[in-house]
Amino acid sequence: YSSGVSTSAPIWNRKIIESAHRVILHFDLDCFYAQVEMIRNPALRDVPLGVQQKYIIVTCNYVARERGVTKLMSVTDAKEKCPELVLVKGEDLTHYREMSYQVTELLLSFCPLVERLGFDENFVDVTGMVEQRLARISESDSLSFKGNVFNHSSNHHPRLAIGSHIAAEMRDAIRSKIGLTGCAGVATNKLLAKLVSGTFKPNQQTVLLQENVDDIMGCLSGLRKVPGVGHQTAKRLQALGLVSVKDLQLCPLGDLARELGGTTAQRLRNLALGIDESAVTPTGAPQSLSDEDSFRKMCSVKEVMAKIQELLGSLVERMHKDGRQPQTFRLTIRRYSATNKWFSRESRQGPIPGGVGQKIVSGNIEDAVSQLVLLAVKLFHKMVDCSTAFHLTLINVCFSNLQSRGPAASGKGAITSFFTHNASPRKTQIFFVYLVHCCSVNNSAQNADSCLLDHQISECSRNVPPKGQMTCNSEQSEENYEASCSTEGINSDKTKPPPHVDPEVFRLLPEEIQKELLSPDYLNSLQSHMSKHEPPENDSSMKADWSRMNHQQPAGMRVITEENAMEQDKLWLPRSSDCNIPGNVDPEVFSELPPDVQKELMSEWKQQNPVLKTPSSRKTGKGSISKGKDRKAEGRSSQSNNLHKYFKPC
Repeated sequence: YSSGVSTSAPIWNRKIIESAHRVILHFDLDCFYAQVEMIRNPALRDVPLGVQQKYIIVTCNYVARERGVTKLMSVTDAKEKCPELVLVKGEDLTHYREMSYQVTELLLSFCPLVERLGFDENFVDVTGMVEQRLARISESDSLSFKGNVFNHSSNHHPRLAIGSHIAAEMRDAIRSKIGLTGCAGVATNKLLAKLVSGTFKPNQQTVLLQENVDDIMGCLSGLRKVPGVGHQTAKRLQALGLVSVKDLQLCPLGDLARELGGTTAQRLRNLALGIDESAVTPTGAPQSLSDEDSFRKMCSVKEVMAKIQELLGSLVERMHKDGRQPQTFRLTIRRYSATNKWFSRESRQGPIPGGVGQKIVSGNIEDAVSQLVLLAVKLFHKMVDCSTAFHLTLINVCFSNLQSRGPAASGKGAITSFFTHNASPRKTQIFFVYLVHCCSVNNSAQNADSCLLDHQISECSRNVPPKGQMTCNSEQSEENYEASCSTEGINSDKTKPPPHVDPEVFRLLPEEIQKELLSPDYLNSLQSHMSKHEPPENDSSMKADWSRMNHQQPAGMRVITEENAMEQDKLWLPRSSDCNIPGNVDPEVFSELPPDVQKELMSEWKQQNPVLKTPSSRKTGKGSISKGKDRKAEGRSSQSNNLHKYFKPC
């Protein structure tokens, strides 16, 4: 398709002509929130309807607009304009979000190049579809436009004409399958398609031809009407004396670049001229999920906690339905400012403990929310000094760094997922007994924290209050808050830990692992394992200790306790002339470890580089350090089975 434009035309005009082969559609649904409410309740179709959020009308149907109600009008003013106005609360976005994604999915069934722009807008690049249809049309066929043509009627734009037919087909599908009406713009780039889509409303579409780009840009009342020019950018341009689109077009590029930088200056100049080379980028699954609420004034920690818990309740449910596991949590607040009412936001973020992420995925909503509230409050105290007065107007909670759970994660939370794949299930269980024994012998939550796997314990999960009890004085600091909150574990009222297993450690384990430890198969295998180790026949005192230990435990549970741990060391301690096993290592469990792991541990203990912290009351002598090449090679070859990586440094 030849434009017939001379090569002496301005560069910006040649760029528009060069991009004329593209066909971009912009879809904008009519009064979206109101339409969703009318679909949910057909009785609202013929009455003036407004969707209310807080104290304003966020949108209204066209019956209400005919009676003077407008978007962003206060509820009081709207009622004065239209006393019979029916108001629907629109603060729960669930239904709007679901229907929005239905529209996007329907557009994707036509074309893969769909980019979401908010709940009610989508860009679609149909250039490929147009080319396919154009190839099937002979030159003698005349192509008419569907819908309106901005300021001009011409049939010499076959690509845009075909694009108008595709837009009409998509709008018909949205109306017939979902029940929503909307407008569409057809142009050669995203900027122009968005500008022209709102020319004729409601439920219409408009095509913008290349020769009318100057006309539509000249119709804009101010720089804020240019998509891509936001509030802050408009303020900076106004400081330079640029108020209208024409001002920006005529401003020397060098002057603009000195004030804003070369890249920004060129981008703004292109937007003012109707040039937009950006591609329609398929949105895909959202990279983050968030929820927020705004209010006139919030000034106490109690109110903040209640609002955070409310927001997290809905957000965690959305995250569970999404199916991915969030890795990062972000809290955003907005303080009151008389001069900068909408843009004074500040945020803090932190990692989400693995156990909490697993609860979200598995649907354990209440426990996940309880732990996330504590994490959120910690972040809040980093931003706000609660010992002084504060005034918030917005709180936002957000999950980001979302990770899909593929087939490899199908055994989510299972104990075997924490160990190398070449360990048998039996040895995996023994590894775990080894861990619990270490924590029980040291008998402190702090040591338990350092013995367990990295992602099993976090400070957040150690301070979860009982459900329904979250109280904190607004005058408290973060430290006082943590001290005043209950440290009752989240599972304390649900599952009793096995005897002689540290309840604090057991409580912090994922629910799947707790169930595994309490399963009959596990208890039977543990009993079988313990029963095959009998003391020597000629030592009656050892037999008495062994019998006493076994008979003190319930059937099926024979667990080494702290008081006889040292005696057990004497009974089954492997003897070596130059190395001793540390006293807090269960030698029986040690004997069940894979040979290469035993060898590695013995080597490390011998070199005085223990994997686990030995009790401070016991001092180990210096061992010789091997300098041989064979020993070094052996260390490297066993790196994949290095037991050290399963523990936190003590």
